[in-house]
Order: sequence, then C-alpha cells, then structure tokens
Amino acid sequence: MDPSETLDTLEETLKEMAEASKYMPILVEGLKDRMALRSLGINGNIIVINDGATVLGTCEKLAKQWSAVIIFTDWDQKGGELAHALSEALAALEISYDTEYRASVSMLVKKDIKDVESLPALMRRLQTITGSGKPIF
Repeated sequence: MDPSETLDTLEETLKEMAEASKYMPILVEGLKDRMALRSLGINGNIIVINDGATVLGTCEKLAKQWSAVIIFTDWDQKGGELAHALSEALAALEISYDTEYRASVSMLVKKDIKDVESLPALMRRLQTITGSGKPIF
C-alpha cells in the first residue's frame, strides 16, 4: 500500500473509532496513548488501563458502567498479551468488546511503529510524504 492509501485508510479508521468512542470507551495502556489519541482528535471516552489494578479488577470496574468497549492496546507482544487477557476477562463478565480497530491500525502501521503513542508522529510523516496537511477530522 502506498503512503497516500495508508494515510487515507488510517484516517478513516481513526475517524470511525472517534465516532464509536462517543458510545463506548477506548481502552489504552497508558497516559501517553490517551494523549496521542486526543491529539488526533479523538475526544470520546478513553480509559487508561495500566493503573495498578489487575486486568480482572479493571474489567469489573468497567462492567459497572459499560456494556461494550474498544480494546486499543499497542501491537507489540506486551500489547497483544494484554488485549488477549482483556478480551477473556471482558467475555467472562459478558461485556462486548471490539478489537477490529486495533487489528486494522496494526496491519497498516506495524512495519513503521509498534505503539499507540507513535501514531501522531506517523500521521505527520505520512502527511508530509503525501503533501496532505489536512486535519484528520
């Protein structure tokens, strides 16, 4: 996929995730991930899950407030393991979860970056390469 196609697809995926985040939270690993998504214009619910609680404890807290969530952990090994643990715990608590945004973004960018916090820099780099200075949303 050329840089222009990658940028267009990435922008569309993030736009869809931003819309979905108005109705269900996006689960990210750390504060830098939340700041990165905010800088990309995602203003919905973003919950940092690495807060010292266990995965099950975090999911039990989520179950009190949400019936569905978006898992958007990094696409490195640790992020994959965390996404798997979250999906198992959420399923046990009968909370719906979406991992499609994570999978889509990962497929687009994993040869360039390995984490959520690097998305804004990659987007800027793709915009520079393609000559597209337009805002994402």
